[in-house]
Amino acid sequence: MNSDKLQKIIQENKTEFNLLISDKIFKIDEIEIFENENPVTKPTTRGGVYFSDIKEMKVKVTLSDTSITKHISKAMLGPNKTFLDIFIEADINDEQKICLTTNLTNTMQDSSKIVMYFMIKDIKTH
Repeated sequence: MNSDKLQKIIQENKTEFNLLISDKIFKIDEIEIFENENPVTKPTTRGGVYFSDIKEMKVKVTLSDTSITKHISKAMLGPNKTFLDIFIEADINDEQKICLTTNLTNTMQDSSKIVMYFMIKDIKTH
């Protein structure tokens, strides 16, 4: 799925998205998709851990439920040797669902919200 089509789906359904991590579901307050250029000249495996292409689709989500922070350490590379897959899902109409399989790359937090950035690994509609 190209980024324009995905952006359209998200724009039309942005209030319906949930984030699934460690068997917990968190309501997403804001979601945004964007393309990011990486500082690589060809597709490569970075650090022997994850694949990086010249351009990647990324997701930025904002949650007001900051209790998600206790699950983050299990999800990010650094404290772990592998990324944990995190799912971002929504029902996009009566008969269809979209699921983004992502990896958490960065977070920013204050007392009222957490902003999380993800690299998209896979997109499925069913």
